[in-house]
Amino acid sequence: MPRLSGRRAFASVLLGGTAMLVAATLIARAQPVSSMLRLVLAVGAPYVAVAPCGVALVLWRRRSLLAVATAVLVMIAVAIQVSWYYLGRPPEIGPHAEIRVLAANIRLGQADADSFLAMAQNNADVITVAELTPEAVERFWGAGIDTVFRHSHLIPAPDAGGIGIWSRYPLRVLTAPRHRGVLMPAARLRVPGVRFDPVLASVHVFSPVADRQNNVDGWRNAMAGAKAQLDDFAVAAGPGAVIVGGDYNSTPDARQFRDLLTEGYRDAVAETGSGFAPTFPSDTWYPPVITIDHVVIRGAAATSVRTVDVKGSDHRALRVTLQVPLEPEGQ
Repeated sequence: MPRLSGRRAFASVLLGGTAMLVAATLIARAQPVSSMLRLVLAVGAPYVAVAPCGVALVLWRRRSLLAVATAVLVMIAVAIQVSWYYLGRPPEIGPHAEIRVLAANIRLGQADADSFLAMAQNNADVITVAELTPEAVERFWGAGIDTVFRHSHLIPAPDAGGIGIWSRYPLRVLTAPRHRGVLMPAARLRVPGVRFDPVLASVHVFSPVADRQNNVDGWRNAMAGAKAQLDDFAVAAGPGAVIVGGDYNSTPDARQFRDLLTEGYRDAVAETGSGFAPTFPSDTWYPPVITIDHVVIRGAAATSVRTVDVKGSDHRALRVTLQVPLEPEGQ
C-alpha cells in the first residue's frame, strides 16, 4: 500500500510539473518577451510541446482531473506548433514571375565563398546576406559572384555589423528610415513582366544574448525597429511585393516576431507548411535546434522552403521560391 501511494505521489508531481511547464511556455509565447526567462521559455516552446507528450499519454488513463488538464495543455501546445509548421498552404495568385531567394548569415564573413557561390548560382535569383565583412566582400568578388549576380547593394562592416544584397535583377536602392538595433537595407527589383517593382530587403536583428551590448531590452527595441521598418516598406512598395530575408534572431514563438506579421506580411515557412525548419546552430555535432532565420513576404506567395548548409557558417541558409504576381489583384 505505501508503494502504491508513493507511485501516485510521483505521478502527481510529474503531472503537476509538466502542466506548470507547458502553461508557463504558453503564457510566455502569448506575451511579448521582456526577460531572459521568457525568452528561454519561448525559444524552447517546440520542444516543451513535444517532450511531455509521453508523460501525458501514459498517465491519461488515470482519468484524474490533473491528468486530463495536463493532456489538454500539451495538446494545445502541440496544435500551435503543428499549425505553424505543417498546415500552411500557399495561395493561388494567377499569372506570376518566380523569384528564388537565398537568405544567409555568413558568420562574421567566414562562409566559404566558392561553395556559397556554387550553391547560389544554381538555386537563387537574389541573395540576402547578414554579417558581411569587408574581407568577405573581397573573397566573394574573387570567387566571381559579380559575374552571376551583377547587381548589389552592400554595406560591409567588421564583425556582425555588415549586411548586403546580391541580385540577378537590376536594383534601385530604396531610401527608407533606419531604426536602431536592426540593419535592413532595401532595394527595388526590376523583374521582367512584373508591373510594380518588388522591394527586397536584407535583415539582421541584433542578438539578445551575443554580448553585453546585445541584451533582451536591446533586442526588444530592435524588433520594434524591424516592425516600423516593415511598415515603411509596405508603404513604399504600394501594390508591389515585399521580400525581407535574413537573421531575425527570433523564433516564431516570440510574440515580437509574430507581431511583424501584420499589414499583409507572412512567414514563408508558415505559408508553405514546409515543416519544422531550425537554422541555428549548424556547426555542432547535433542538428540545428532553433528557427531564427526567416523570409517574410508581402504581396507574394511562397511555394517552397528548404534549409541548406553553408560551409563556414553557424547558420543554415533558407532557400525560398516565391511567386510574384505580374499584375496585383484589382489593378
